[in-house]
Amino acid sequence: MNPLEEFISNHKILFDEEPPTGHFERMQEKMNRKSGRIFALRLGLSIAASIAIVFSVWQFYKKQNGTTICENAIDMKICYLERMDAVVGQIEALIRDFDQWDRQEVMNDVQNIIDSVKDNFESEIPEELPDDLAKAILSDYYRKNLESLEMIAELIAN
Repeated sequence: MNPLEEFISNHKILFDEEPPTGHFERMQEKMNRKSGRIFALRLGLSIAASIAIVFSVWQFYKKQNGTTICENAIDMKICYLERMDAVVGQIEALIRDFDQWDRQEVMNDVQNIIDSVKDNFESEIPEELPDDLAKAILSDYYRKNLESLEMIAELIAN
């Protein structure tokens, strides 16, 4: 016989007794309190998850909307360079308290990214490519450089 069966057979009389008066009411009251806490916890988690989703969608839309503006601009390169200049301004503001050596290192990296965009990358795209594909390649190139600058700004801010 296993220990559970043995315990039940030894204490069979206790299982047949009625619980004390008011036991079921106290038990129901405790269950109601727990379900209230669980409900509050679930509600709080649902609200937090909803806020996180809305924030993520907003960030995605904000980033996508900005790149779409440049892709549809008359001069895509100038549009991206203007956005990069804005990020460079943020970076300069973030590093003003850095020592001179660190500030120079960061600005050298930033300038390398800006110079690579200012170089004539467009001339390296084969002329045989359709215009929409060439535009997509250029847009991706500019966007990646912009994202590199944004990542530098984010790393410095954190």
